[in-house]
Amino acid sequence: LVKGPRNTPGSLFRMLLTVLRMLFTRRISSIHIINEQLMIFFYPLLFFRHTVLDLFDSLFLKYNHPGNALSILKWLVYLPVNRIIVTDERRLSLMPDFAKSRCRVLPNYPPLRTTTLRRERTGPLCLLYNGWMGRNRGTEIIEGLLATGLPVKVIMAGWFSDEATRLMVQNNPESIEFRGVVPQETALSWAENEADYILCVYAPVNENNINASPNKIYDAIHTGTPLIVNREIGISVFTAENGLGIVLPAYGGHDFATLYHLLIEKRNSFSWDKNLSRTYSWENTEDILLHCHHLK
Repeated sequence: LVKGPRNTPGSLFRMLLTVLRMLFTRRISSIHIINEQLMIFFYPLLFFRHTVLDLFDSLFLKYNHPGNALSILKWLVYLPVNRIIVTDERRLSLMPDFAKSRCRVLPNYPPLRTTTLRRERTGPLCLLYNGWMGRNRGTEIIEGLLATGLPVKVIMAGWFSDEATRLMVQNNPESIEFRGVVPQETALSWAENEADYILCVYAPVNENNINASPNKIYDAIHTGTPLIVNREIGISVFTAENGLGIVLPAYGGHDFATLYHLLIEKRNSFSWDKNLSRTYSWENTEDILLHCHHLK
């Protein structure tokens, strides 16, 4: 509905005008807001409709204020919210006590899909690096692998969070394909048919990263594509327990030539229970969203 760069003043102003027009011209009973930043931006409007706050990347966790820290400020921010959606039980435990009764856990599961049998991978190492891309989210890992001079192909899609990542793409056209912003199903198809691994790493620099709950975990399950994760983040335990990929001992400090050869050696060795895709599917959880909006 609103075209333009994300989170720029012009785009936000046009978004505000669009929301105001829709509120006054359509029968809207419920508003769904993504993250606290937009919640604050639309704050006055949210007292007049049933409001659901969806916390993918909590601003308070990014600045390391979990739980009851800054409780008065959190009380003000969450005051107009009727329901708060968090992505897992760990994220729920990091919410302030006064807000937990309003919280519902809605995981980042993709729609159930029937995957084909993955073929044996050969040739250069191929990584899928998508979503929110930047320092502390995987750019350093890609740079290190490219610096080895060994054959690497990187498929990138999504949003650049810093100039360093944008420059990395520009400076490595022979190794990196940036394919823009695409629907999730398109990225899943690339994972299934082209990628050796899905890159899913987070530098442990804040509570938001350490307690990340990325949909890439479930994308891997549904496409049969192994993950690369780092041990400092909570999802590494789930990854290791279910044999979903490579768990790096840390985000940084790698011998990248050794890492490259490990990834090549292991890329065809992963398999996991096919029933996981049915368990971790959107069809198993969508009713939670409908109940949050009082639509059912």
